[in-house]
Amino acid sequence: MFGLKPEVIKLFTPFLQYTDGRLIFHYGNEVVESWAPESHRVPSTSEFWLANADHPNLIADLYISYSAAELLCFISQRAFLLKFPEQVAFAAVGLLPSTAQVEDLKSTFPLARWHLIFDANLVGRIADAAIATWFKGRTVSFQIMNEHVMITFCGKPFIVDSGVFSLSRFERLTGLRAGMRTHKPPRGLPSFTELQFANYDT
Repeated sequence: MFGLKPEVIKLFTPFLQYTDGRLIFHYGNEVVESWAPESHRVPSTSEFWLANADHPNLIADLYISYSAAELLCFISQRAFLLKFPEQVAFAAVGLLPSTAQVEDLKSTFPLARWHLIFDANLVGRIADAAIATWFKGRTVSFQIMNEHVMITFCGKPFIVDSGVFSLSRFERLTGLRAGMRTHKPPRGLPSFTELQFANYDT
């Protein structure tokens, strides 16, 4: 199935549907993400998609992305992370992550380390910083102006060249320490879904 590894398909099968050549992921009761080699529709929603989260107090590592498909591709390319599958969970927050989603996930998985699987482009790197900030209970806003990212963090202004902006640079600049790890695809590709299909003959 789309070149995904068998152990990944086995783990995620309870949390998706395969219909008419597409994978369907349910965010809450009504909102869905739809993914196929030729199309990918990700919702903007206050809900989120969860996988492998039946025992949240056992979860040591929580992998978070904007889309469920991105998480499947990421873990398929790093299947060694499934050595102890009962200790990992996955959450997709849609195209517009929110403070409320972060607070819900934080309370649901109190012992988990957070791993952020967002695109390598500027929007994805800003999402990393926003989620890390909300996790620590702080406020932040971002504006992209010309070649710069204008940041207001806890009422204080900062400016960073957009070409070098990252969660690490953001934390050094603001003093935030969220303890999160970001994962970006190799070979200059923007996402793990693109990397998956670069290695898969549809």
